[in-house]
Amino acid sequence: MNHPALSPGRHQADGYDALMRRIAQRADSAETDPAGLAPEMDALRQAGLLTACLPTSEGGQGLGLGADTARVAFDLLRRLGRANLSVARLFEGHMNAVKLLHLYGTPGLRQHVGQAVRNGALLGVWGADGTHPLRCFGVGGRLWLEGEKIFASGLGLVRLAVVTLRADDADDGLSRLALVDVSDPARQDLSSWRASGMRATASGCFAFTGLELDPGHIVGRPGDYTREPFFEGGIWRYCAAHLGGAEALVDLWRDALAARGRLDDPMQLGRYARAVGLCHAMASLLRETGHTVEAAAEDRDSIDAAVAGALLARQFVEESCVEILQLAEKSLGTAAHISGTSIERIRRDLSMFLRQAAPDAKLLQAGRLLAGAGGGGPPW
Repeated sequence: MNHPALSPGRHQADGYDALMRRIAQRADSAETDPAGLAPEMDALRQAGLLTACLPTSEGGQGLGLGADTARVAFDLLRRLGRANLSVARLFEGHMNAVKLLHLYGTPGLRQHVGQAVRNGALLGVWGADGTHPLRCFGVGGRLWLEGEKIFASGLGLVRLAVVTLRADDADDGLSRLALVDVSDPARQDLSSWRASGMRATASGCFAFTGLELDPGHIVGRPGDYTREPFFEGGIWRYCAAHLGGAEALVDLWRDALAARGRLDDPMQLGRYARAVGLCHAMASLLRETGHTVEAAAEDRDSIDAAVAGALLARQFVEESCVEILQLAEKSLGTAAHISGTSIERIRRDLSMFLRQAAPDAKLLQAGRLLAGAGGGGPPW
C-alpha cells in the first residue's frame, strides 16, 4: 500500500524533519509552559498525523492498523520518542484508541469517531482504575457511569477516551470498553500526578461519576480489550517510543563528550559504542516484532508466538534502555543530573516511561506461551 503522507518525497520529508525539530526544541519548556503540549498536538493535527491513523474508509491511511503500515508506524513512534517522549506517549494512545475502535466498534461508532478525528479530536486509552473503579449501571433504561480513572494521560488535550469499565449486571468478571467524552475540565484533576518524569503528558485523575453513557458507545464484547495479539502484542508501539528516547539521550551524551574534548577517551568510546549497539539491536528487533504481531491477526496459529515475541522484545528494550541510562550517567557524572538540561529531562522521562505494570508477570507469560507452543521454540 502506498502512503503518500507518510512516505513523502523530499519536500514533504523536509516538512516532517522540521516538525520533529520543532517538537524537540520545545521539549524542555513544555514541562512548565502553561500551554503544555497543545502546540505539539496542533502541529501533529495540521500535519495530518492524527487523521492518518484512521482507516482508509474514513479518510485516513490505516497507520498502525495492520501489517502493511506497522513499519511506518514504528518509524514515526521512534521519531516522536526521539523528539519528545511525552508527545510520543499521547500519539501512541491516539493510535491505540483508533485501533481498538476499528477492531471492535460498530460501523456507526467508527463513523462517529472518524468525523471527530477529522475535525481535530485527539483520542486516548485510559485503563488504570483508582480507589473507585469505573463501572456503569442502568437506571430507568439509561446507562450511567461511576468511578474514576487515574494515570489518565492528556487531560485537557484528549477529547474522547476509550476506557475500561465493569457493568453491574455482568457476571463474567470481564472488562468492557466504552468511548466517553472527557473534555469537561471540571472533572480533570492534574494534582494527583506527582511523578518526576513524563510531566508534560498532563496526566492525572478524571472523575466519571454522573456522566451518562450512550449505549451505542459501548465498544465490542466483554474481554475484547485483552484479546490477542493486540493487547500484550501491542506493546511494540510504546517500545518504539522508548527506543527513540534512548537514541535522543545517546545523541546528547555524545555532544556533551565532544564539547568537553573527551570523545577520544577509550573508556568513553567503549561506553558510547555499547549504547549505540544496543540502539541498533532494539531497532532491528522492534521493526520485525511490530510487523509479526500485526500479521498474526491474519494467522491465528501464530498468535501465541507473536505475543511471546513482543513480550520478550519489551523485556530486551527495558533492559537495554536501563543499561544506556547507566552508561550515560557513568560517562557524564553529575552533568547527567543538572536540572533544566535536556539530558536530565530525557533521563527522567525515559526512566518513568519504561515502568509498565507487572513486568515480571509479562516475562512469565512469555515463557508460558513459548512452552505451550511445543517445546519453547523462539517465535522467529
